[in-house]
Amino acid sequence: MSDMAQRAATETERQLTELSELLLDIHRLSKERSLAAFHDAALQRLQQVLPFDKAWWGRAAHIDGRVEEHSFHLFDLAPGFIEDWHSIQHEDITVERAHQIPGHAVIVDMHAHTPGLRWLGERHGLSELLCVIHTNPLTQLSDHLSLYRPPGASFDDRHRRLLTNLVAHLSAAVDANQIRTLIARRERLTQQQNLALAVCDRHGVLHSAERGFAELLSEEWPDWQGPQLPEGCAPNGYLGRSIRIESQVAQDLFLLTVHRRSPLDYLSARELSVARQLSQGQTYKEIARELGIAPSTVRHHLRSLYQKLDVHDKASVATLLSQTPPS
Repeated sequence: MSDMAQRAATETERQLTELSELLLDIHRLSKERSLAAFHDAALQRLQQVLPFDKAWWGRAAHIDGRVEEHSFHLFDLAPGFIEDWHSIQHEDITVERAHQIPGHAVIVDMHAHTPGLRWLGERHGLSELLCVIHTNPLTQLSDHLSLYRPPGASFDDRHRRLLTNLVAHLSAAVDANQIRTLIARRERLTQQQNLALAVCDRHGVLHSAERGFAELLSEEWPDWQGPQLPEGCAPNGYLGRSIRIESQVAQDLFLLTVHRRSPLDYLSARELSVARQLSQGQTYKEIARELGIAPSTVRHHLRSLYQKLDVHDKASVATLLSQTPPS
């Protein structure tokens, strides 16, 4: 083998090793980092093999030639970047070029095309971008990643090929990170039954969900199929006939927990307080003293909650409370 061929083989081996280590680290980060910290950690690791200064990583739907952003993460870009981009979106050739060959990265000189794209680059100190889009065949949501470099720096074909080969892994890592978040939340709710978890964005589009999530929603909306939450069901929570959904904000996403409604949901706030203290073994007098009411009022609330719950003793009340997550 000639020296030139040997050097080429050595360089190829080095690049393959570099790519393998990068992929292992990104998938490790998806398991170790929180939903809020994963994108930054993955991009910082990517910078070690693909030079860039700023990035925009998000999920969107491509509708009638327009990009409808569902969630996004900005890496060292000003908070107003998205608003500025929306103002020149119709002049940005990047989306069209990236969709011409899905999954293949493209390099765009921001100063060589439209006035709007040039203005965006000058406003945010950007000169060239490397963009790739990967569409999930199930949800039809597109993961897009745009990497930016300042004036005087540029991307080359090696960078383009590297990002092309990375994008499916990056998309899978985002999914894995969301699923790990659900699993961690599930572990904290191991004593609770009749619930399922999901991740959705501010538009109510599901990004990840446990199998039981769809089953529970179908009890309230028999014809629902997803991935959009049913009409009338907001990402910030829902209380319905047969289910209730609790929401926890995580960056620009929502962690949803859907529960089958319990008879406890139909108790008044005071009746629920009496039930909880009764299940802890407190006497009528102790409950009355803590709530600032008469023992006879405690007995009245107790008769009422027994009737609503269709039970006849404290043990049954305690069992219902143990099976139902707190409101």
